[in-house]
Amino acid sequence: MMKKERVFWGILFILAGIFMVISKLGYFPDINAFSLILTVFLVVIIAKSIPHLNFSGILFPIAFICIIYARQLGITAITPWTVLMAALFGSIGLSMIFHKNVNWIHHNHVHEDYKFEKIDIEDEGNIIFRNSFGACIKYINTNEFEQADLNCSFGAMKVYFDNAVMSSENAIVRVNASFSGVELYIPRTWKVDNKTNVFLGSVDEKNRKNERSTNTLTLVGDVSFSGVEIIYI
Repeated sequence: MMKKERVFWGILFILAGIFMVISKLGYFPDINAFSLILTVFLVVIIAKSIPHLNFSGILFPIAFICIIYARQLGITAITPWTVLMAALFGSIGLSMIFHKNVNWIHHNHVHEDYKFEKIDIEDEGNIIFRNSFGACIKYINTNEFEQADLNCSFGAMKVYFDNAVMSSENAIVRVNASFSGVELYIPRTWKVDNKTNVFLGSVDEKNRKNERSTNTLTLVGDVSFSGVEIIYI
């Protein structure tokens, strides 16, 4: 999957370079190369956000597309601030409606060597943490930690695992981050196996030392336009 994404983006950048050269030679005078490339990026963000119901990742790119093509669409009277505010309020409202923890909803995400089960209700072993348009901190204190589902969009999130004890030798943390900064504070005796999908972002480790690992934490999810820092403490 990741190889296919790299091939896709590689071809896209090559075509973008060719198109920019051709447009400078006088071909396609009515098409703005930068706007076209930016539109493709925004559409990809929308496509990646839909499966996760990341409403800010859906509505804000739509708002930016409206701003880019405001003249062609005849909506210059409501751009940019009206459409941006509409995207903001729409993201908050939809998140409040669809992210209520009232029912058990199971989705199995199967990879080569892990199985993540999303549960929309929290207990000692299954942690849920969501944040949008703000900064927040969560301390995980449990002796039965199995998995965590972390979602952050247009915000900052810090999660401390130093008082968490895994119920077995392995646990999973899924991070879905868009336009955000996420910091994960991990015990030094844990080993992190990073299997996230990163798009225009990064996942970095700090304070990592060659100590004997007692547990493995598998990190999965999608990171777009975001930075994730794994800090060993």
